[in-house]
Amino acid sequence: MSYENADWYTDVSLVDDPHAYFDYLRGKGTVVPLPYRNAVAVVGYEETIEVMLDSEHFSEINAVTGGLVELPFTPEGDDISQELEAARGKIDFADQIVTESGNRHADLRSILARLFTPSRLKQLQPQLLATAEGLIDEFHADGRVDIVRQYGGPYGALVISDLLGLSDKMREKCRRLLEGTLPVPMDATKEDMMKNPLVPVGKDLFGMIARRRIANHPLLAPLRSLLVHEDILNELAQATYPDGSRPSLVDLTGLAAFLFGAGQDTTNRLLANGFKVIATRPDIQAELRADSKRIETFIEELLRYDGSVKSAGRICQKTTTLGGVEIKAGTRILMSHMAANRDPRRFPDPQTFDMNRPKLKEHLAFGRGAHTCIGAPLARREVATSIERLLARMDNIRLSEAHHGPEGARRFEYEPTYVLRALKSLHLEFDPV
Repeated sequence: MSYENADWYTDVSLVDDPHAYFDYLRGKGTVVPLPYRNAVAVVGYEETIEVMLDSEHFSEINAVTGGLVELPFTPEGDDISQELEAARGKIDFADQIVTESGNRHADLRSILARLFTPSRLKQLQPQLLATAEGLIDEFHADGRVDIVRQYGGPYGALVISDLLGLSDKMREKCRRLLEGTLPVPMDATKEDMMKNPLVPVGKDLFGMIARRRIANHPLLAPLRSLLVHEDILNELAQATYPDGSRPSLVDLTGLAAFLFGAGQDTTNRLLANGFKVIATRPDIQAELRADSKRIETFIEELLRYDGSVKSAGRICQKTTTLGGVEIKAGTRILMSHMAANRDPRRFPDPQTFDMNRPKLKEHLAFGRGAHTCIGAPLARREVATSIERLLARMDNIRLSEAHHGPEGARRFEYEPTYVLRALKSLHLEFDPV
């Protein structure tokens, strides 16, 4: 197909094989002006790191909307940083932690950081195992499963529920509400996005956090033992920023809801991408069964080879030069983790899945710099635990030919989103152990 005028943000023909599109762009250079949206694509590994680390010249304010961002002003001159920040309240989704910057971003991140300490993740490990076993029990006897719908999706939602210490009732509600959700579909309007199931989840979280904050008020000290739930949400309700100030309830709720949006779907999609490899590479499946320690290595190469995140947005706020190309203030940046991870200058023979590749953890699947994914340690634990338990209880894992076709003529469908590498389904057959 012709990629000359293909629009990354709206063209569904790019969804099934984004790697081919990025290879096409890379043939033009590592930083490539696009014929639409006043945008530039960054497809080189070193150049992508440079953008991720350079918060002076590149703003994260459009991390969610990318090239679709609508600015409420016309960029003029070589420095629009002040105008951009002043317009934050008028830019869609610019109030998310991934789109914030500077002290504001650091403050929000400090609240989330208390959920991802090594001790907290260690405490969570038994629940990761129990959740995996419980979900496998639901389909184990059938000898077949859609790993996206029946395992990955609910697993991510239930783990985030456990991370937040939600009740069993709320845990199941979140699982039900978030089933089949998709962030930033290509044809979604802002109104469509506001209908996202995360909205009712956020309302519930707001109520729970608000009640805990009220219960901790000094005037209610005599009743505190009756009113306060000593749980993780109570810790969040009492959390303060590094300077001692308190986050608003809206900020706390937004952070909790963000965990579901960011943590649930990325883990689901990474698992599906991983089992696509496991089901089509019997040699790799056998190697992981023979030595479970190789699972961690498998995950790192998977993150490089076909990670969950395809792209994120940046906008140039100060005119600069990147990869020998001048980028004017106001230019949208298509920054792709996926493209950087297949840059042959950094990863020789990038189209090959190679678990013996040197320096495996140097992929950019979780980003770099201030916006490095804070949930990366949990994501690695989730995926490792899941692969280990699924392999232990499912032998001879293979693709369902009824759904995906015979070897040599496989069929896979991906969700129409420019953000995630997201299989719509992955139907597996297996011999129950």
